[in-house]
Amino acid sequence: MTFNFKKKVGESPIVTTEPVATAPGMLETGVPTIKDLIAPASFRREAFDHLGVGSKYTRSFLLAGFPKDIAVRWADSLYNYDGDLDMAIHINPMDERAAMDELTDKITQFEAQLDLESEKGSNRNVTRLRNQVLELYREREKIEQNYISMFGVQMIVNLYANSLDQLDKETQMLENSLRGQKIKLMPLHLRQDQGYKSGLPFGKTWLPKNFRNFSSEGLTACFPFYNAEISHPSGTFLGVNLQTQTPIYVDFYDRRILSNGNTTVIGQAGSGKTFLVSLLTMRSALQGVRSVIIDPEGEYGNITKAMGGTIIKVAPGSRTIPNPFDLEDEDETDIDGKPTGRRIVNIKEKVADLLNLIGVMTGDLTQEQRSLVSFALTSIYEDFGFTEDYASLYTDDVVLNEKGEFIHHGQKRRMPTFSDFHAKLCEVAKVPGNETLMSIANALRMFTKDGVYGMFDCETDESVANYKDSPVICFDVKGLEENVLRPIGMYIALSWAWDKFAKKNPKIKKRIVCDEAWMLTNPNMSGYQYTADFLQTCARRSRKRNCSLLCASQNFKEFVSCPQGEAVLTNAVVNIFLKQAPTDIDALQEKFKLSNGERSYLLSPRKGHFLLKMASEGTVGFAYSTDYEKYLIERHTIADKSI
Repeated sequence: MTFNFKKKVGESPIVTTEPVATAPGMLETGVPTIKDLIAPASFRREAFDHLGVGSKYTRSFLLAGFPKDIAVRWADSLYNYDGDLDMAIHINPMDERAAMDELTDKITQFEAQLDLESEKGSNRNVTRLRNQVLELYREREKIEQNYISMFGVQMIVNLYANSLDQLDKETQMLENSLRGQKIKLMPLHLRQDQGYKSGLPFGKTWLPKNFRNFSSEGLTACFPFYNAEISHPSGTFLGVNLQTQTPIYVDFYDRRILSNGNTTVIGQAGSGKTFLVSLLTMRSALQGVRSVIIDPEGEYGNITKAMGGTIIKVAPGSRTIPNPFDLEDEDETDIDGKPTGRRIVNIKEKVADLLNLIGVMTGDLTQEQRSLVSFALTSIYEDFGFTEDYASLYTDDVVLNEKGEFIHHGQKRRMPTFSDFHAKLCEVAKVPGNETLMSIANALRMFTKDGVYGMFDCETDESVANYKDSPVICFDVKGLEENVLRPIGMYIALSWAWDKFAKKNPKIKKRIVCDEAWMLTNPNMSGYQYTADFLQTCARRSRKRNCSLLCASQNFKEFVSCPQGEAVLTNAVVNIFLKQAPTDIDALQEKFKLSNGERSYLLSPRKGHFLLKMASEGTVGFAYSTDYEKYLIERHTIADKSI
């Protein structure tokens, strides 16, 4: 049997088999066959190392050197070569008795050589010979027990170019790409016509003596395996496989399959990125996954309302902006991340979070300023009587209930606001030696209630506390000015999602969706280093909270323009790529080690078509939606229930 692989620029390998032709009948004489259709009219023997075929030039090679360990995808450099190349694999089954006899002869030969080396007292080749003997014994044992079979394998490569100079350059490039993998191509000098015909899909070789022994294990690894089926039990329907027309199911929360559920969705504007994320959010909700969406463009309001979710508008004049100084209790964990059964208030972590928020507002802080600001933040919580004891969050009032019983009221105590913090900061700045803090206090004055950006100086409205029963919570920050306020609003929303959502109820599956995440990692944005740090922290720590982070972005270069953005990608197991801009494709290919075929595909897919890369799996698909799902996403028009 012969397998032929045709590879051109931007194409995936095409596997064809050519059965042995039978003698034509009388009526079949003169009827064109497949061979007539694929065979060239003629070829020219122009030199000892190449042929002329039509308007092209070709050079034939025989694979003569192989890596020591033949593993799956060892020949991907050939199958994915960025050029015009044919590859044929001729396979002949071997007689097992003859194979065992040959292995026995080799064992005898190597053992004799090993004894001779030992008698001479030479240790130069002893280790190599012993390993070869042991490997041959293992091979023979597998054949005896019918674990493997033996085959004779021949691999032929035909390389094409439009000119002889280009053919020489392509030859050099191909050999260089294979040299590091210990794959050796042997030019078929003076046998170019036999090699060329052997590389065509005729089901026949004209080089009958150039076969190499392969076990069935090694032969299996010679084929271009592309894992086209991704179907996890209890997974979420993501789309339809373009290769097999089967559904793609991904389980983001089964740790036996994926180490974490972090996801990236990257595609240029108009590629279908928002539509795909909306589908994933709706379908996940049906499986009990709750989501918080940070929405900088106001694109997820329809599905949030359709699913009975909560929209929190973060904009001037809104009464639902959460107080960034709110404290929350959480389950304490030990050094291994296991719950201790004790509830605490992690004030130190909250202070670190607010310290970064101040950095976003002011642009940057020196180490001295950071130390003084953190002191002011810690002091304000002490002044309000908050400690690590979670009971300090609630009042000690005792009231009479409807049954006439005295009970603790259980109402949360008033939290500090930005004005309270700013007053404390000014107080600390007046202490001799802290004059460097006064410039920070002056810069933050515009964020107080009387300042131009005073919207964040507020107490959290009680209506926002009703989020617990919402399958989806959407932070709409579209109304914020893009360069200054929007990164602050996105940071506050992300911080709220982490403290009040991700940390709660570890048994509930949760997802934080950060759309246009490049705004948090772009060096051109004020305080980007702090927003990027927080995004990276969420990516690293979400797994222990049974939560996943989904980052969607249309500007890939800006998203990875800082180390934190790179770290977010590193911690993402599921990567979904839609149509890419030509300016981003080089960086994307380098970061994710995409093949040239995958690169070409991402430059011109249809809207909604995507490449899914997940650990060692990958496939292409499209975001299939029902008419009702499309209606909910694009044309849902119920009354606005935003709070």
